[in-house]
Order: sequence, then structure tokens, then C-alpha cells
Amino acid sequence: MRTYSDINTGSILELIKLPDLLSILNALFGFSAILLVLSGVNERAIKNALVLILVAAVVDGLDGMVARNMESSPIGKYLDSLADMVSFGVAPAIVAYVFLNEYLHGYAYVTLALCSAYMISGMLRLARFNATPSFQKDFEGFPITGSAIFLASFMLVFIELHLPFYPYSFPLIALMGILAGLMISRIRYRNMRDGRIVIPVGIVFFMLFFFYKFSPLSFVYPAFVIVTLTVFYICSPLLARLGFI
Repeated sequence: MRTYSDINTGSILELIKLPDLLSILNALFGFSAILLVLSGVNERAIKNALVLILVAAVVDGLDGMVARNMESSPIGKYLDSLADMVSFGVAPAIVAYVFLNEYLHGYAYVTLALCSAYMISGMLRLARFNATPSFQKDFEGFPITGSAIFLASFMLVFIELHLPFYPYSFPLIALMGILAGLMISRIRYRNMRDGRIVIPVGIVFFMLFFFYKFSPLSFVYPAFVIVTLTVFYICSPLLARLGFI
């Protein structure tokens, strides 16, 4: 175990372990998603940005699994949170803002307010998580990664179905407000990194990327499955209280 003195006298590159490299990769995917929508607003760019956010979520899951099975660096926890803030806080908020503002000019201030609330709530959620003892099996507030997955897959379903934008943009705005509230809520959620959850969710993500990269078919179906699974996770505390799970 490195000491405080080791951290401050050695090169930062000497501290980096494999989980840290995955955290950096996670942040790079989120940063790339931001650059895609800022370089030119079109359906393809938005779709690619949303897929990159989902890829970042997969890398984040791998990061956690690797960190639990090998030596972690003293900066790993903080690097992971910073990467999550970029990929699941800032990137989804910017993509959603660009997506909504392109077609909903009359409600730009509402869109800005809710995208900002989403980003700030994600930041507060990560700060509270880092201040919580790591031995707890569950945690307060909906995870920022789950929020980004839900938001990205919801927009992907919307784009793939070619729904008329105007009447369907308001559910997206409402969804951002709901996710912002859930992230800073006191509702307790099970740890998503439980192996019984990670494995089936990973299979669904693999299906999504296969449809996106190699299949001529629409990948709205795996995206819809991700939306459904996320809704189930959001409702899981209520279902547990009612005795269904």
C-alpha cells in the first residue's frame, strides 16, 4: 500500500493500474460523445454519441469488476468518479440539450434548466456516494450510470422509431427532471455491480452493439430492452417493499 508521501513524491504514471486505465477510457468515450454533437448536429452524430455513452457504461462496469479482483491505486476511487462525471453527468446533459434545443427552440430555457439540474444532481450523487462507507450493499439515490443508460437508450429508441419530435420531446424533458430528482433522493437501491445483474445486462449491451455495428436490422429492440430493464431497476425499491422481489 502506497503512503501519502509516495503519492506526492513519485510520478503519477507510476500510480496508475489497469482499473485506472479503464476509468480513463470511460472518460474518453464520454468526451468523444460531447465532441460528436458539438462538431455537427445531425441524427447520425447524436446516435453515435448516445452509443458512446452506453459503451462508457460497459467500460465502467468492467472497471469495477477488475478493481475488485486486482490491486487498486490510491487515486482509483477518485479517478472513477471523475470519469463518471464526464461520461454520465456532463455528456448526457450536453447531448440531450443539443438534441432538444435543435427542435424545441421555444423552450430553450426550460431545456437548459433541466439539463443543468441533471448534471448538478449527478455531481451531488457522486459526492454522496464517495462519502458513504464502501462496505454498504446498497446506496441512496439512483446511480448516475443508470441515469445515463436510461437517458441514452430512451433517446436511441426515439430516434430509431423516427417518432415525430414535437409531441414526444416533452417526455424526454420530464424524464431528465425525474432522473435528477431520483439521483439526489433518499431512496435506497441495490448495488448494480452484483454479478447476477451485471451478466444479463452485459449480454443485452453486447446485443445492442452487435446490431449497431454488424447487423442491417434496427437496434431499437435491444435499446428498448435496456429501457425496460432500467425502468424495472428504478421501480425495484417499490417492488421490494410490496414483496414482489
